Amino acid sequence: MTKERRYTAEQLSDAEKMAAALANVPDDKKTLVIMMTNSFMAGMEAQKAIDDTAKAAALA
Repeated sequence: MTKERRYTAEQLSDAEKMAAALANVPDDKKTLVIMMTNSFMAGMEAQKAIDDTAKAAALA
Protein backbone atom coordinates (compact mmCIF):
# COMPACT_ATOMS: atom_id res chain seq x y z
CA MET A 1 0.00 0.00 0.00
CA THR A 2 1.33 3.46 -0.81
CA LYS A 3 1.69 6.10 1.84
CA GLU A 4 -0.75 9.00 1.52
CA ARG A 5 1.13 12.18 0.69
CA ARG A 6 0.55 15.30 2.70
CA TYR A 7 1.57 18.68 1.33
CA THR A 8 2.41 21.86 3.21
CA ALA A 9 0.79 25.19 2.40
CA GLU A 10 4.10 26.29 0.88
CA GLN A 11 4.23 23.24 -1.39
CA LEU A 12 0.65 23.84 -2.55
CA SER A 13 1.46 27.48 -3.23
CA ASP A 14 4.51 26.45 -5.26
CA ALA A 15 2.37 23.99 -7.24
CA GLU A 16 -0.12 26.75 -8.02
CA LYS A 17 2.72 29.01 -9.21
CA MET A 18 4.07 26.21 -11.40
CA ALA A 19 0.63 25.57 -12.91
CA ALA A 20 0.25 29.29 -13.61
CA ALA A 21 3.67 29.41 -15.26
CA LEU A 22 2.87 26.31 -17.32
CA ALA A 23 -0.33 27.95 -18.53
CA ASN A 24 1.83 30.61 -20.20
CA VAL A 25 4.05 28.12 -22.03
CA PRO A 26 3.18 27.59 -25.70
CA ASP A 27 1.48 24.24 -26.35
CA ASP A 28 4.33 22.96 -28.49
CA LYS A 29 6.79 23.48 -25.60
CA LYS A 30 4.68 22.19 -22.68
CA THR A 31 5.84 18.59 -22.98
CA LEU A 32 9.47 19.68 -22.78
CA VAL A 33 8.86 21.92 -19.77
CA ILE A 34 6.94 19.17 -17.96
CA MET A 35 9.68 16.64 -18.74
CA MET A 36 12.38 18.97 -17.43
CA THR A 37 10.39 19.74 -14.29
CA ASN A 38 9.78 16.05 -13.59
CA SER A 39 13.49 15.31 -14.10
CA PHE A 40 14.45 18.07 -11.67
CA MET A 41 12.01 16.81 -9.06
CA ALA A 42 13.23 13.21 -9.46
CA GLY A 43 16.77 14.45 -8.93
CA MET A 44 15.75 16.21 -5.76
CA GLU A 45 14.04 13.05 -4.48
CA ALA A 46 17.12 10.98 -5.30
CA GLN A 47 19.39 13.42 -3.47
CA LYS A 48 17.12 13.30 -0.41
CA ALA A 49 17.26 9.50 -0.44
CA ILE A 50 21.06 9.63 -0.66
CA ASP A 51 21.24 12.13 2.19
CA ASP A 52 18.86 10.05 4.34
CA THR A 53 20.89 6.90 3.69
CA ALA A 54 24.14 8.64 4.56
CA LYS A 55 22.60 10.05 7.73
CA ALA A 56 21.32 6.60 8.76
CA ALA A 57 24.73 5.05 8.06
CA ALA A 58 26.47 7.70 10.16
CA LEU A 59 24.15 6.97 13.09
CA ALA A 60 24.71 3.21 12.89
